Amino acid sequence: MKNVYSAYTKIVEGVNLYFVKRFTSFPELKDVPDFLEAFGMHKEFDEACRLAGITENSIKESLIAEIENNKPETKVIQMNSNSTLISKSGS
Repeated sequence: MKNVYSAYTKIVEGVNLYFVKRFTSFPELKDVPDFLEAFGMHKEFDEACRLAGITENSIKESLIAEIENNKPETKVIQMNSNSTLISKSGS
């Protein structure tokens, strides 16, 4: 038996929230899924960890690194600056 952790962010009603989950895993048992043991959701990362029962700094550092590494990349879209503006006049 071992603990497995997960963390991510999501914007809900304009507020960036941290979601932190603590699972119990049974790798020695075949085909047994991880069991969600604790869950924390809050606008502050440390509070979300506290709600999930995570107090160890090394685990928190690992989770915040996971969040940083999983941020979606910004996509740059090239705009054509040679476009012409068409206007209609009411004559």
